[in-house]
Amino acid sequence: MAGPIRGGLKVSRKIEFLWRRACIFCVLVAVACVTRPELGACAQDTVTKIDIGNSEIGAPPAEFELSPLGESRKGSWTVVRDATAKAGMAIEQAGLQTTEDRFPLAIYKPVSLKNAEISMRLNATGGRSNQGGGVAVRLRDPQNYYLVQLDALRDRVLLSLVNNGISNEIVAVDADIASHTWHDLAVRAKDDQFIVSLDGVWVFTGFDRTLSHAGRIALWTKGDSITRFDSIAITPLSASEERY
Repeated sequence: MAGPIRGGLKVSRKIEFLWRRACIFCVLVAVACVTRPELGACAQDTVTKIDIGNSEIGAPPAEFELSPLGESRKGSWTVVRDATAKAGMAIEQAGLQTTEDRFPLAIYKPVSLKNAEISMRLNATGGRSNQGGGVAVRLRDPQNYYLVQLDALRDRVLLSLVNNGISNEIVAVDADIASHTWHDLAVRAKDDQFIVSLDGVWVFTGFDRTLSHAGRIALWTKGDSITRFDSIAITPLSASEERY
């Protein structure tokens, strides 16, 4: 009986040792979440789903800040009824015909992130010179951000760097983007890597390291586009995901 008892003691002590290590690790993670939230250690499963239903029909979307350009045109960003949207409501940007490039932005105020996955549905419902829209990430101000754009007139998906108000194309690929149709757009931004998918299918991976700090996320359109947005979700990358 002596052998099994000694073996049992050894196993018990080993389990106790591993348990203590696990407890210490949990405490360290909790401290990291409080003192260093930018590490993402406590944001692994935190998904922000923007509830368009919190806004009134005909009013600007709640929790969004309109860029100066958007504010100069009363009613350009509004919440509208849309039976084809998942919640029966959508955010619409109704552009005006112009000979100048214009980039109306609706900036989501509660979140500022560097590494995250952003997904949404877009529907290009009108526009003569422009049809489409996209999402701005790591937005420092309305003149500096990364842009993932759907161009329904030219059937293209683009990743661009907007630097001091000037758009510089990083990657662009041809894709089937029909007007008056909802399309799922997703971008996974991690450090200098941007993975973009359309309707659940990977379309390209682009690289750029110009903007390396956290920034806002915004809805984007151009010119006279009339575009609707729906099902907007923002997921911070967890600490484990950032290692890959």
